Amino acid sequence: MNSLIILSMQCMFSMLIFYLIVKWYVIPEINKETKFEILAFLLLINVFRYLPLSLFMPGQVAEDFPFYLKESIAYGDFLSGFLALIALLLLKSKKKSAVKFTWLFSIVSILDICIVMTLAMIEKVYLLPLGANYFTVSVYVPMLIVIQIVILRILTVKSFQ
Repeated sequence: MNSLIILSMQCMFSMLIFYLIVKWYVIPEINKETKFEILAFLLLINVFRYLPLSLFMPGQVAEDFPFYLKESIAYGDFLSGFLALIALLLLKSKKKSAVKFTWLFSIVSILDICIVMTLAMIEKVYLLPLGANYFTVSVYVPMLIVIQIVILRILTVKSFQ
């Protein structure tokens, strides 16, 4: 079967699983009193976006993996993870700037995901050996997409601001 079809099936299945987890266990818990705690938990998951820096380590991906794409993935995710950490710290400290900084994180995160996914498709990296990074593409990225949707939902509820 075609590599793109297999990867697409795995990503869609992962997104479905994470959507169901969010629908059954996260969304029902979101109310006026829990919004900051749930938002903090979702940001905590994004803090680990420094991990794609491992793309620069020897043997992590194919030798012909485009270097500019490694940079885009690694630095975009690192920036998103760093912003998530700052937003998380601001939320936990109950700072007024927490919501604004969470918006900044969300905008950067969405741009990062969209740009990198587009570039990866153009470069057809799904045809290259990805090693352990295949897990990131087929499980972690779909989870981040679902989480980002929930973060946006929390941020756009009027009673939250």
